Amino acid sequence: MKKKKRRRVWPWVLLALAVLIPLGVLGGLRIRDRIELSRIPELTAEERMVTGPLEPYEDPETETGRALCEALRASWSCELLGEPVYGGDWRLRTGVQRLAVTTLDPEALGRGLGDVLQQALSAQALAARRSDEVYDETGAFREELARAAFDEALLARLAEPAAYCGRRELELGYRYEKSVRESWTPDEGRDYAELQALRAAFTREPGPDAWVEALYQTIAAELTPVFKEYEPLAENATRGPKPDAAFFGRTQDPAEVRALLSTVTAQRLMGGQETVWNEEIALYGDGGIRYYLDDTILVLVWQEVEAEAVGTFSEVFIADGSQLRRKISGDQPFDLNFETTTDFCRDANAVLAEGGDFYYHDRNCGVSVYQRQICRFEPHTCDVCYVTAGGDLLFSYRDQFETQAQAEQFIAENDVLFSLAFGPVLIDNGVDVTPNSYMWGEIGDRYARSALGLLGERHYLTMNINCSTPGQPTYNLATLRQAADAMLARGCLKAYTLDGGQTATTAFNGELINPVQFGAQKPISDVIYFATAVPD
Repeated sequence: MKKKKRRRVWPWVLLALAVLIPLGVLGGLRIRDRIELSRIPELTAEERMVTGPLEPYEDPETETGRALCEALRASWSCELLGEPVYGGDWRLRTGVQRLAVTTLDPEALGRGLGDVLQQALSAQALAARRSDEVYDETGAFREELARAAFDEALLARLAEPAAYCGRRELELGYRYEKSVRESWTPDEGRDYAELQALRAAFTREPGPDAWVEALYQTIAAELTPVFKEYEPLAENATRGPKPDAAFFGRTQDPAEVRALLSTVTAQRLMGGQETVWNEEIALYGDGGIRYYLDDTILVLVWQEVEAEAVGTFSEVFIADGSQLRRKISGDQPFDLNFETTTDFCRDANAVLAEGGDFYYHDRNCGVSVYQRQICRFEPHTCDVCYVTAGGDLLFSYRDQFETQAQAEQFIAENDVLFSLAFGPVLIDNGVDVTPNSYMWGEIGDRYARSALGLLGERHYLTMNINCSTPGQPTYNLATLRQAADAMLARGCLKAYTLDGGQTATTAFNGELINPVQFGAQKPISDVIYFATAVPD
């Protein structure tokens, strides 16, 4: 009988062990991983809300800075969007949490604020009595007004910050690296940098005050000046609005006048034109320089030696042609209730008045127009100066019109409001046309002389040449030629002779400025005058 052959089992044992041992190890590792993972806590709500409360960078010093901080605190909020999503293993556990951040939006807060500020300052400009109460010498809004309006507008927005907030959805990452630190820490990847930027928008350097200042400077640089517009004066009004006494001035210092002329109000009226007045003028006597300035009229009055006599000059800029006006006695043609130039000046509320043509003085002279109507037609006797609605000076010469119908057509076509009938014309379109002979005014003799000149658009020069010693009828007076030379020397493009002698008078702010031939004013029938267009 044969013996059975014994099977060898140990290879199988070895094989089983080779399989089972790794499986056991893997199972053990898995168990260990599960145990280790179970020991890693989930992200708490506090950890997921890594933003925390918003604290400003520093304690602001300004009211707007403090209001900005309060608005930041009130508007800052975070909302967790769902649960975190975990990844990784127990060695490096990761988590991702979506959240929404609501905070004050710098762009939204500043958007449109410039328009609000522009409207507020424009309203102040329109309500002001004079533009330079609102604008500085550079033409910009005055700093104190602009800042006050800015602060008011910004504070109004900060009082309701919810209207200027923005909402951003972010994904924040977290990590739990057991070998380094057994706690969750934010991962600076993903949207963490954006979150920090949102926090830093106002809370870090340079701080709330600096942010407000930067916003103001940006807006202020884009503001546009707005000037008040005034209605032209009514053609048939017998007086102008009353000028503001606060705007009259008098000085011996040319620098004060220079400062006045540099204001935005004066510059706007001058429209780029130069003044005849200048600091080099040697003033006569101690009268100094008189002036008036509001939004619609600039007047400078001074005296200097002219033709060895006293030259009284008034330079005028007006905003509208309707401000050059005429007032006649009784406010109707040929009324005999004559007045002096100073009386006319006060009655008309004139800033400046000059003796006119004395049209009702024992002579039938020229084409007299009042309120667009011809009230005397004697075209063969003298040159005539016509004042248009736009403030231009036009002339007709002796025998230019043969019929009244021709004159009426000229008046209608040229928008003529009134005329002055004395003459002669001295300068026409820059050309000296002073005649050697003329019916009126004793042009070759020495008398007090009076003239009205046009220097540019709505820019005028009035002149009286009077004796230096009142009461001396022939002492240092001027011929018409000398009067014409004086107007030419000062750059007049047009100039016309008004009645001289005792009528050669200038009143400013109701006060007689010049010495008068024969020692005193006499009642006359009319004046020309310049009025403000700012309503009473």
